[in-house]
Amino acid sequence: MGNPSIYWYPDPLRSLERIDFGESLSDLQITQIRDASDAYSRSGRLYRTLGASRLQIRIILENFTNEALRRDLESLVAHLKAGGPVGFSLDHDKSWAGFVNQTSRLPVRGSTGLQTHGSEFRKWSASASLDSGDEVVIASAPLEGLMENRALSASLASSAISANISSDPLVYTYRADTVVVRYRDFYPCLVLPQTSIDDAIVETNHRISYTLDLTLDEDWGTLAAMHQGGYQLRDTDNFPDSGHSLQQIRDESISTMNDAFIAAPFDGLRTPGSRFS
Repeated sequence: MGNPSIYWYPDPLRSLERIDFGESLSDLQITQIRDASDAYSRSGRLYRTLGASRLQIRIILENFTNEALRRDLESLVAHLKAGGPVGFSLDHDKSWAGFVNQTSRLPVRGSTGLQTHGSEFRKWSASASLDSGDEVVIASAPLEGLMENRALSASLASSAISANISSDPLVYTYRADTVVVRYRDFYPCLVLPQTSIDDAIVETNHRISYTLDLTLDEDWGTLAAMHQGGYQLRDTDNFPDSGHSLQQIRDESISTMNDAFIAAPFDGLRTPGSRFS
């Protein structure tokens, strides 16, 4: 079993940095957030307008004494408060996430297998793999914003393109352009929300021990841009021309990707494999 880890690019044009916690977390809290606006007719009928959906995760590590870890986390603060994206995994050895290959088969209710291109985050954890029985999350980009937890029926290697959930089939039908399959506790793109900018991320107890209390929001825009643009991530080998950082993917997509197309509504006329399938 691997350690909890944060993945980030201190310099968007340079290599990956990994912060290895070296010990188990004290707590990991997950909250599903959905922007919505309700209105009621005179007869009492509910009308709900949905906006973006995302996960909010709270990472807590209490009373750690590793000074090197404290330095790494304090160095990360400036990156987060400037809006820089990071990835987080509860287990480095299971940092697996891939995008559903919709040219192969659309993920529909009752499906017992998912086709991907393998883990898109192999540069972060080259040998990451999942075991039979491990939970994966299948989630679609806003505005659709579907999400479900399923259990694997067979192991899943880093380069495996078929995720088998034969004993735990899908309950939803997905129509968004970007659908992610990931290890339950791997969150590949997260940002610090504005409400947390002034919070103390690393607290000290008389400089004897420290506590990390970090709240982050899922960044679907960057994930969808990575999928639609076919970007490959940069690793720790420090070759600036090999792959992209999360910041580059986000920034390059701003001028080329319209938010309205992250998850276009299904009109019944699209075919599998089209941009808006």
